[in-house]
Amino acid sequence: MPQASPLPNTLGEVVSRCQSLLAGNTASVGLYTRAYLVPFINQAYEMLQLMLKNASGKNLEAVVECLTVPAGTSSLYPLQQYGDPTANPPVQPGALVGLTDPIRLWVKTAGALPQFYTPANGPRETLPNVQPPGLTPSNFSVVVTWAWIGEKLFITPVAGPVDIQVYGRFNPPRLVSDTDQLVIYNQLTSTLAAATCAWTGIERSNTTILQGCETQAQAGADNVVADLIRGVQRIPRRLAKIGTGGCGFCGWGWASNG
Repeated sequence: MPQASPLPNTLGEVVSRCQSLLAGNTASVGLYTRAYLVPFINQAYEMLQLMLKNASGKNLEAVVECLTVPAGTSSLYPLQQYGDPTANPPVQPGALVGLTDPIRLWVKTAGALPQFYTPANGPRETLPNVQPPGLTPSNFSVVVTWAWIGEKLFITPVAGPVDIQVYGRFNPPRLVSDTDQLVIYNQLTSTLAAATCAWTGIERSNTTILQGCETQAQAGADNVVADLIRGVQRIPRRLAKIGTGGCGFCGWGWASNG
């Protein structure tokens, strides 16, 4: 049996840890093959991702650059599609796969230096019906309006190829290779392994594994959520109440009008 990758916080490490937790060095390790475990790992990974996303989406933010978007393009949805690796030839996934919440866009003429990126206008609920404004070789200023409609990203067309930077929130890719990182958190192995073992307990009607691992997985998820929330709390002192003194308001720990 091939050994899973020992790299930390990867699919391979989760596979290896699940096999150790569920079977140890006994002959029953053959019941928990990589092919058996990976679908359960992705099931648990997706549910953990949704839990962490509800607590704090900060860990899912990224800036993605889409180079040389063709002239006249009005929909970036093709760049959001997953592709088809089974096609002949294979269709590669788009640069914006997993985009769930675009926050800001920047645009420049294709090939121009990065300092020519200018903010796009948006988000808008609808797009204006405009003709492409046109570009000249010496004009690096591009005016684009964007909208997020029906989970698809649209822009007003431009009469020339453009480079676009999209800053937004993305769903993480599925775990396929042993070296795939658990990108939703930098120390998720133990929690994901426990959640995976709980799912195997459901599949094999083993209530002992289910209950024990479910408890550990929930505790681990709570700790991750707490850590993410602490990471996005920018104000070290909570607002407690509105006061009537000269300060205008009183913060936690130093209220004087209560």
